[in-house]
Amino acid sequence: MNGEELTEQETALYDRQIRVWGADAQRRLSKSHILVYGMKGTVAEFCKNIVLAGVGSVTLVDDREVTEEALSANFLILPDENLYHGKTLAEVCCDSLKEFNPMVHVSVEKELYVINMFQHILRPQIQFATETFL
Repeated sequence: MNGEELTEQETALYDRQIRVWGADAQRRLSKSHILVYGMKGTVAEFCKNIVLAGVGSVTLVDDREVTEEALSANFLILPDENLYHGKTLAEVCCDSLKEFNPMVHVSVEKELYVINMFQHILRPQIQFATETFL
């Protein structure tokens, strides 16, 4: 959603939301940026919902490795170790979230980068921190 008007594809994809909150709200949602710290299981549901709703972009920050606990609590992590071996939680969740809605830009940033650049460059509309690991 780069322009001021929704495309036919966007209108068809987000038809239910447009009926509830209108095209203007959908356009504003499509321009928003969400920054998410920590990828616990409940956060996976939050991220899935905002990606399906058509938020503009989501940046995930979680440099931890995938653990058995994360695997059992986060539906975005597939149980195939070959798919996540050597990747961070944010990277694995990013791969899964992109499949839910290819029209939403989902990316990963390293924790140190976000901490250093957050105030000056990123300026997300919403910050969602689920843990105090920062």
